[in-house]
Formats: sequence, C-alpha cells, structure tokens
Amino acid sequence: MSPSMGSWKAEEQRTSSSAMALDRRSAQPDVSTDPFKYLHGLTGVDQPGNHIWVNVLLGCFIGVCVVTLGLRLFKMGIAHMRHVSAAANPTNQNFWAENRTRWWPWLQRHLFMAPLWNKRHNQPFQLNKVITNGTLPGRFHVLLLTLYVTSNIAYCLVLPWNRPEKHSVIAALRGRSGMLAAFNLIPTVLFALRNNPLIPLLRVSYDDFNLLHRWCARIVIIESLVHTAAWFVNTYETGHWKLVFHMLATEASYGWGLVASLIFFLIAFQASAPVRHSFYETFLNVHRLIVLFGLIGVYVHLDTHKLPQVPWMQIIFTLWGLEYFFRLARICYYNWTPRTGLTRIKVQALPGEACRVSLTLARPWVPKPGCHVHMYMPKLALWSSHPFSIAWSDIETAPTERELDALPLPVTEKSATTTAITPLPLNTPTSKTIHLICRARTGFTRTMFQKASASPNKSFTTWGLAEGPYASHHSLLSYGTVLLFAGGVGITHQVMFVRHLLSLYPSHTTATRKIVLIWSIPDTECLEWIREWMDDVLRMEGRREVLRIMMFVTRPKAGLPGWRSASETVTMLPGRPNVGEIVEKEVRDRIGAMAVTVCGSGGFADGVRAAARKRVQDGVVDFVEEAFTY
Repeated sequence: MSPSMGSWKAEEQRTSSSAMALDRRSAQPDVSTDPFKYLHGLTGVDQPGNHIWVNVLLGCFIGVCVVTLGLRLFKMGIAHMRHVSAAANPTNQNFWAENRTRWWPWLQRHLFMAPLWNKRHNQPFQLNKVITNGTLPGRFHVLLLTLYVTSNIAYCLVLPWNRPEKHSVIAALRGRSGMLAAFNLIPTVLFALRNNPLIPLLRVSYDDFNLLHRWCARIVIIESLVHTAAWFVNTYETGHWKLVFHMLATEASYGWGLVASLIFFLIAFQASAPVRHSFYETFLNVHRLIVLFGLIGVYVHLDTHKLPQVPWMQIIFTLWGLEYFFRLARICYYNWTPRTGLTRIKVQALPGEACRVSLTLARPWVPKPGCHVHMYMPKLALWSSHPFSIAWSDIETAPTERELDALPLPVTEKSATTTAITPLPLNTPTSKTIHLICRARTGFTRTMFQKASASPNKSFTTWGLAEGPYASHHSLLSYGTVLLFAGGVGITHQVMFVRHLLSLYPSHTTATRKIVLIWSIPDTECLEWIREWMDDVLRMEGRREVLRIMMFVTRPKAGLPGWRSASETVTMLPGRPNVGEIVEKEVRDRIGAMAVTVCGSGGFADGVRAAARKRVQDGVVDFVEEAFTY
C-alpha cells in the first residue's frame, strides 16, 4: 500500500519541490506534478462509488418515508373504520376495545412507546437550576439514528484501499466525505423547517423532525471536518504550510470551503444543548445567521469548481426560501387587512405567575384541538417568535341558510345583469380571537408577565403577529375512552380537545363516550387560568354523562380539604396524582379503544408514558404526547 520509509522520503522531497514550481504567467502551482493532482478536482476521487453510496443513502431516506407513510395510512384507516363503526352503533365498542394481534401491542410497548432505558425520556438532564443538557431519545429514535450514523460511517470507509498511492486514497476520502456532507445538508435543512411538507404527509411531529435535524447536522459537521482534513493532509504533505496558505489565498473555492467548515465547527458548540436551552431566543437568531453564511460558503466552494453537488445547494436554498415565503404570506394573510389593520394582542397578568394572551386576528380561521401558534410581539422581543398551545378560541359560526335568505342582495353598478356571488360555507365554526396561557419562565415570558403586572388593571394591549395555526396530527374521535393528563400550563393543550369531543357527543358524530381529564397544578391559584372556559365546558350538553375532571394540588395550603362536586364528576384532591393507579383503573373500566394523552413537564410525561406502556397489551391503548423539546 505505501512505499518503504526511504523511498517515501525521497518521493516526498521530489514531489514537494516540484509542487512549488510556479507558472510565471498564472502564478499557480504546476498541476502536472504528482501528487499535486490529488489536491483538487476529481482526480483520485472515487466518483462512481460516491454516486452509488449517495443513491443508497437517498434510497434509505425514501424507504423510511414510504414505510412511515404506509404505517400512518394503515392506522388512519383503522381509526376511520373504528370511528364510523362505534359512532353509528355504540354496541361495537366492545369489539374495538380488544387487541386483535399480539405483535402490534408488543411493538408498541417495546419499541415505539419505549424510552431508551427505564422510563426517562423527556425529563431533561439538569446541570444546575438553569442549565439543562437535553433529553434522551426514545428507543425507536435511537434505533433509527444508530442506523443513520453507522451507515454514514460505513459509506465513508468503503474506499479503494488497494490503490498503491496514499494520496489517491486520501483524495477518495476527501471526495466521499464531501459528497455525503453536501447531500446530508438537504435533510438537515428540510427537517428544520416549520412548514416541512413531510410533517402533514407522514403525520410526524415537528419535535421528532427537530431531533432528526440535530443529528443530521452533526453528521454534516463531522463529514465536513473529515473532508477538510483530507484536503489539508494531502496539501501539507505535498508542499507544507507554504502550499496550504498559497492555495487558500489564491483559490476562492478553498478559502470559502475552509470558512464553511469553521462555521460548522462553531455551530457544534453554539447549538449544544446547554447553550441552546439557556439562551434559546439568542441562540435561534444567531443560529439562523451563521447557518446562512455557512451554506453560502459551501455554495461558493462547490460552484467555483463547477462540482456536481451545486444543484443540491440550489435545492437547499429553494426549500429555505419557499418556507420563508409561505410563512410570510401566512402571517400577512391572517394578521393584516386594510380595514382592520394588524392583529391586536391583550396581555393580562394572572395568579400563579402566568399571563392570558388574547389575540384578535385580522381574519378568522377554523380552530382545531391541539393547535399551536408562534407569537410575535415586537415591542417585547423584536425578532423572536415563541410557540404556545391554543387554550381557547371564541367560536363564530357562519350564517345558516335562513340567515342568508334574510340578507339584502348585493347592489352592483350592473344591477340588470346577473352577478356571480361566492356562496358562504354553512355552519362552519370560525374564530378571530384565540387565547393562550403563558407561564412566566425566563426571557420573553418573564418580561411579558412583569410588564402586565406593572400595568393598570394588570393588563396591556399591543400589536403583534400570530404564525399558524399549526394543527395537531392526532384525532381522538375514534376512541371510546379518552384519558387526558395535563401538568400545569399543559392544560392549554387539553381544554380544546375536551370542548371538541363534548360538542360532537350529542350528534353522535364521535365514538367517545368517556372523557377523563386529570390536571396536576402546584396551587389553587392556577385554577384562575381557565376558570371561565371550564365554566363554559361544564354547561355543555351531555357533559355529566361523558366528562369527569380530577384536579390534584401538589403544593396545597395547610388544611386544604378534598372537594367533590354534587354530581361527583369534578374532584379536587391534595397531593400528586398516582398516574399508575389512574391508568390501570380507566383501562379496566374503559369503553371501546382508549387514548392516553399528556402535555406537561418532562418528568410528568414520562410517568404517564410508563403507566400507559404497562397496559398496551391489556387492550387497545394508544399513547399521544405533546412536547416542545426544542
């Protein structure tokens, strides 16, 4: 493979002196010398192998997407049949309550719902009270990521090792790592987009795609550094530092390539979990800016030498540009009209260090349970947007046929001719006002709470923007029993589901016959967050037959007794909920298939996940978690 030490030293002296011979007219190294030819371009690069392994990697991505899509369509089909069957005839609930296979509950328990080890999944690792070091991915995520990482390592190592020249093998490694890094940039950017088209297509949450984005980025960083190191080794061994500096100074491609590699190396530290979680608002804005410079560096690096990866960079910039275009168009459409102006935001301070944020949009939208929006409030945070679950929406129903008949006909200049009128949708629930509950943490939410607390009447009004709504991908209409767990401000995700299911119960358009809401709060002051909305829920038709609410006060005041409503459908107890006992009881007494959902702190959600996992083989029990582990 390599020559003896004596012959190698002689060859090195000969090649390094010849590589330093410059053409007087172009002031460039003599590219005809050997091994200078392996320093740039495709000489020595195993281009057929590169195409093979990139195609294999692309095929793996497509294969995973196809399998995921097939699984989602299968589950959606089962849910649709269950919904239609159980809603039309409640006696069918018993059929859907039991598992019809052994393998699917086993996969649910040991793979799809399973944490990596024990029960810890979304509970963060705390370095101190402020700094966290991220969370553990689930078992299925670890399997997927392990295959992705090891396959990229393998693709980089499948090189023509039998070549007699060392520089040729290093050139092949340079080409392979550079090509894979450029290709992996596509999923890295795609998975980071809020409007990633794969999210609605595959029904995979943005949180999961964000996890994949981070690992794709890590692979890109490592492969970029290997690519740069391989170029440096060949260049240094050919002409030492003089040739390295000369090529960086005279070749824009190498200079911008080095800039991109250094930026990616910086991102590895800038996007690390402790920095990201401690300064998220600052991190996000800085991250977008330096990523843009890094991508520009890669594009110039490739385009200068007209390398075949240039179209990939064009795809990346197109995806990123289209995403920002559609986001901007969506924001403008819902938040501004010439007649009403911009969206108005009212912020009211509440007990328990929280704020109720009411956004009156310029145009109405159709509310769905489980939605969230990204809110902009430039007067408090100029560039930042923050995700919040929509806790409530004021419903405005479109006119009925009788109301449309009573409306005056439109007057036009050409009254003698027939005027085409776009018909209004009948009885479509819309909303122009949405409400959020924001718990004061640090940064933006703390500033907002302090401003509201210091304002007259503990509220202030400003203008802002709402980006969204981004809908949840989970429908609970096919489940006979729905178990909703909420920890603290996580109640904002569950209230809309309760209202939605109750509103459909009288018309028998939902299979749901039993709803249990479990809310864990630190003190009774938190009840004020949603009191007026829960009053509306408790007045809904059929509520007593379907809904049961259990509230647990984890830090009760001394002597706080338990409380139970006259109908015994609403209870409040001191202490923490025994999640395992609650899930076990509801599984035993379930009606039809059962959904267990949770929105709350990481530790609380992990406890609910563990309890649900134990019961998936006792019947049809599906688990849904809403998490923002950015």
